[in-house]
Amino acid sequence: MASNDHSRSAAQTAADLARLAKVVYNIVKAALAAGLKGAAAAAARETLPLLVKAALGVLIAILLIPMLIFTALPNMFFGYGSSGTDVIANMTQQAMTVGGAYMSLEDFEKSQIDSIVTSIVADYEEDGTVIDRIEVESSFDEEDLLWFIAINSVAHQQDLDDMSAEDIRSFSVSRLSYTPSLLSSGGEGPIVTTLKVSVKKLEPDKLMDQLGFDDDARTWAGALYETLLESNALTKYADQFEAYRPDYSGDSSYSGGVEYGSGYDNEIDISGFVSPDTKNNLDLAAYAIQAWENNWGYVWGTYGNILTQSLFEYKLEQYPDGVGNYKDFIEEHWLGRRTTDCVGLIKGYGWLDTSSMSIRYATNGMPDYGANQMYQAAKNAGVAGVDYGDMDTMPEIVGLAVWKEGHIGVYIGGGYVVEAMGTKKGVVKTEVEGRGWEGWCKLPYIDYFEED
Repeated sequence: MASNDHSRSAAQTAADLARLAKVVYNIVKAALAAGLKGAAAAAARETLPLLVKAALGVLIAILLIPMLIFTALPNMFFGYGSSGTDVIANMTQQAMTVGGAYMSLEDFEKSQIDSIVTSIVADYEEDGTVIDRIEVESSFDEEDLLWFIAINSVAHQQDLDDMSAEDIRSFSVSRLSYTPSLLSSGGEGPIVTTLKVSVKKLEPDKLMDQLGFDDDARTWAGALYETLLESNALTKYADQFEAYRPDYSGDSSYSGGVEYGSGYDNEIDISGFVSPDTKNNLDLAAYAIQAWENNWGYVWGTYGNILTQSLFEYKLEQYPDGVGNYKDFIEEHWLGRRTTDCVGLIKGYGWLDTSSMSIRYATNGMPDYGANQMYQAAKNAGVAGVDYGDMDTMPEIVGLAVWKEGHIGVYIGGGYVVEAMGTKKGVVKTEVEGRGWEGWCKLPYIDYFEED
């Protein structure tokens, strides 16, 4: 009981100090606007950032949930709703997940750039250009990451129902500045085509301009950046988010029975689609069944394209543990085959251009979401019991998504699901019952037709 009282006291103190910092800021700002001149104005300008940083420093020292640096502080400053005890308790799980997305510069940068590079490679190779080697050159450093965290926190206005690890990932991919180029070399030997992707440094002022930040938003983003820099927060709190690192090998917790397909064809056949020109539940199920029948593989960050040698080598470099630990298995089983991760099975269908039969990244209204955000988006857009719900309320509708923490699959009817389970399993068919699914949903990015 004493512990709970202490939590309430610390949280309340944090909120009070945050409000005090805002008051101090507004007082000094008003004084300057009123015509404070000369040395007094200079002293005020010098004092303002010190007062803000001092208040933030105290906040960091007393907060019991370290992730509040990234989540609750701007909420308190801007007054976007309450940060009371109940809210703090309810947001802890989500906050830790968001923190996991910021685990370190290395993991953050790799996961963001991976989405960019995978899509660029797919575009070139769909157009007939064979990529022999992939090189990534990045000027994005730790200060850029801290600025990104600060700006992203303010931009989201700390609505944790909307702010997720997947949102952070999608936001960063859209905001990172990069330049792809093709280089050919070889001399008298075979020609080697190298895709080089150069990632530029973050420009904080330019990013805040793009987001329409006013002076207050810029001030607090700057104060949050300084606080993160001086507190060494990423290193200090890294261990607390260890459990929230992504598992690049998929859902390895299941040891029950799975069914494998009997084919090994890389062709995607849409002749049986009911409506190739639309995105709908029946064709999603048909697409997933093909992936199962043809034994598609599993590689993190892929979504139905063929795993070429160059893309495989790039993935090994990006994820020396998550993919590298399975190097021999992937090389033996999945190289030269279509591969996907769990949510990539859904996104690949959404991104499939049936006129060219190519999978084009982030097209057709299907966002680049992870499993959790895909399910959360369905909840945000739908009605409980009609568009989503617990498994005991699941209707018999082909093409529903079934979800558990960090994982998602496609219901194909008759009590079965097709899912990209993990590196050692690939795309398999499993029974719904006993699989541990936590919820079902209608995906908001496709139409739901009734079966004939």
